[in-house]
Amino acid sequence: MSGPSTRTRRAAVLLALLLVAGVLAGCQVTGTVYATREERQTVQVGLAPLVVVDTFNGRITVNSGSETQVDVRVSSRGSGTDEADAERDLARVGVEVTQVGDRVTITARRLDDPVALGDSGADVELVVPPATRLQLRTSNGRVEAANVDGSILARTSNGAITTRGGRDLDLDTSNGPVSVNNPQGRVVARTSNGSLDINAARDTHVTAETSNAPLTFSGSLGPGEHVFRTSNAKLSLTLPGDASFTIEGSTSNGGAYTEFPRLQVSDTTIRGTTGISSVTVIRATTSNGDLTVQQQRP
Repeated sequence: MSGPSTRTRRAAVLLALLLVAGVLAGCQVTGTVYATREERQTVQVGLAPLVVVDTFNGRITVNSGSETQVDVRVSSRGSGTDEADAERDLARVGVEVTQVGDRVTITARRLDDPVALGDSGADVELVVPPATRLQLRTSNGRVEAANVDGSILARTSNGAITTRGGRDLDLDTSNGPVSVNNPQGRVVARTSNGSLDINAARDTHVTAETSNAPLTFSGSLGPGEHVFRTSNAKLSLTLPGDASFTIEGSTSNGGAYTEFPRLQVSDTTIRGTTGISSVTVIRATTSNGDLTVQQQRP
């Protein structure tokens, strides 16, 4: 025969199950069924258009191609507990491509309030003229732009940013790595909890910041002040052997190393000027990681 304590426990369990059932009945639970839709469009443009992408929960991929047109492919998706539910969710994802002069805007958005537990979104793939200027925004997705010579602005979260080429870059993400290859002009790159790599830069002006991840730079720097900052990781700069620059570099709980003989090195700092004077100033700081300033090999 069950005692009072046993009956009490059973009643508590039953009440908890009823409460959970009530909560589930009042919200939409993400299912594993997806519905997808693909839309394509080609827009005629001049040699150096401005292309703007604003999407959500999806990746953006850009490559260079024809000099006279922008090819657009948007892959939208909806999710639900069954096929009908997924199709209804997909119907709430709206895609619009507009053109005003040489400005082309691709927008993907929810047509209703966002569903917190759903997995709708839209991936955008573009082929653009090489001299295109790009403004790319998404969330929970990576951004990639390759072989584009114009300026690049990229914003995402929980996703990586990768560029190859480009002039005057403004890149910002979180919880994702940033990889910048062959940039020119100004480079502003920020992330957190992700590595930040700038490779084969050509006379760039750099502001690079991350945290809890390594930061590396290789290439040449132009005149002006350059900032490299990370924490809890290594910071490494690789510059031409004949580069003229002034550096104020420091770390904590790590070592400082350089291959430039004119610089003054202590256990945790690198300071000085490689030539008689320099208009290129580097400020490099990290913590809990080594700071290295190396010479490029032929």
